[in-house]
Amino acid sequence: MAGTFPTSPGFTQVRTRLKHYQLSSESINGRIQVRSLNSSRREFTISFPPMTKAEFEPIYEFIDAQQGMLETFSIAIPDPTTPGSNETITVRLMNDVQEFSISVGDFYEFEVDLVEVV
Repeated sequence: MAGTFPTSPGFTQVRTRLKHYQLSSESINGRIQVRSLNSSRREFTISFPPMTKAEFEPIYEFIDAQQGMLETFSIAIPDPTTPGSNETITVRLMNDVQEFSISVGDFYEFEVDLVEVV
């Protein structure tokens, strides 16, 4: 594991998706059969507020150190079951390419896609 995600400057939004794995098949007459594989995973998109270069640099360095999807790390996100508290989960980046934009006012805008490692 490669450490804990930086906590500053905080998140503006955390979007969570739950992905279930199933197999399906369709017969010639149109009947569809679905079988559950009894597995699922949580995926997250973490959005940050606009940041200065100084605020963005530690986040960028941490993401770069993950070597794409290779390393896992922990992150504290809001716990949906208990308002006002966080849960710490182990995640990895969902893909190798991380994009960020720089606005006209030189503010960095960034979001990260993560998948939970169980």
